[in-house]
Amino acid sequence: MAGAISVTSGRGHAADPVSPDPLTPPLIEERRATGDAKPFFATLDGLRGIAALAVVTFHYKSMLAGWSFASAYLAVDMFFIVSGIVIDYAYGARLVQGLRAGSFMATRLLRLMPLYLVGHAIGVAVVLLGLISGQSQWTLGSLVPVAVLGALMLPNILPAPRSDLFPLDIPCWSLFWELCVNLVYAALLRGLSSRALLIIFVIAEALLALAAQRLGSIDFGSEWRHAELGALRVTAGFTIGVLIARAHRQGRVLPLRLPAPLILVLATLLLALPVSWGWAKDVLVTGVAFPLLCAAALASQPRTVGLYALLGTLSYPLYIVHAVLPVERGVSMLTGRDGASFAPAIGIAALVGACILALLLAKFYDRPLRRRLGATLRRDRIARL
Repeated sequence: MAGAISVTSGRGHAADPVSPDPLTPPLIEERRATGDAKPFFATLDGLRGIAALAVVTFHYKSMLAGWSFASAYLAVDMFFIVSGIVIDYAYGARLVQGLRAGSFMATRLLRLMPLYLVGHAIGVAVVLLGLISGQSQWTLGSLVPVAVLGALMLPNILPAPRSDLFPLDIPCWSLFWELCVNLVYAALLRGLSSRALLIIFVIAEALLALAAQRLGSIDFGSEWRHAELGALRVTAGFTIGVLIARAHRQGRVLPLRLPAPLILVLATLLLALPVSWGWAKDVLVTGVAFPLLCAAALASQPRTVGLYALLGTLSYPLYIVHAVLPVERGVSMLTGRDGASFAPAIGIAALVGACILALLLAKFYDRPLRRRLGATLRRDRIARL
């Protein structure tokens, strides 16, 4: 089977070869022969979920009475590393064997767009509610063009109350760079030698270190101010992820073996490191610690995979929708008090609610819609043959 991958199941036995399915979450493959669904690299799924939860606490900090993962802004660098691993495993061989870059990008859009559009629509609705209530810096004239650009997953280049690349759903800046690096991968990176990729990674990390020393951290990329750091972060993370995938396929695994739960604990501790540790902490975590953890995650699968699969399913929809939910503003409008005055209860409720919404979106909207769209695309391809 073209592009088949032999993976290891959560029970430690060799799994049946599977073909990457664009209709399933990035790290989940269904074993259709038995009807048994097992995570594909379950520990990586767990890392994605921990990273997404950390980001939520970072954005809900005021509602959580200051309790948050202080270095959660580094979670996007972990996402980029995991993405490099998964994309190279799932599509590297298929691109070499003839999968066209256009088909690859269509698959990536099919994976990302349904949930992205939900987050974008919520962001537009929140601004409209603000306009109706007279409590918004936006105007209808500024909202419409920004909403159109956002619907196309293009960064905003027009005047707006915020200077973010995606002011209606701020975390989506990383998705934009994700798609950019996916295109570069299909066109160029997949054909480069491991030595060339290592050189690209080292250069990107060196430039990030220089920028971090000058700016104090690498917590940049979402705004047009220092937007170039977003490109450096995705370049460094994605290329090291591809290198890790290549090394794993070739049997060159990390000699240090860690239990899967310990890997998640270490990731949690890294994301909780204090900002006061300075810019060097950011560079060492993203350039050394995260790659080592992700490499260890490939070599260590949990005995039971349910929690890891849940974290993987939760991660993307949670990342997309949590920042646009107007929890604090809504509470303020209903009670006449600052929403943060109800912390940490309101933050805990918001976090739980965002997780529930994310899981509902994944089960009842994202997967069914992508399954139908994917089936339609396959029928169209067959009809053209």
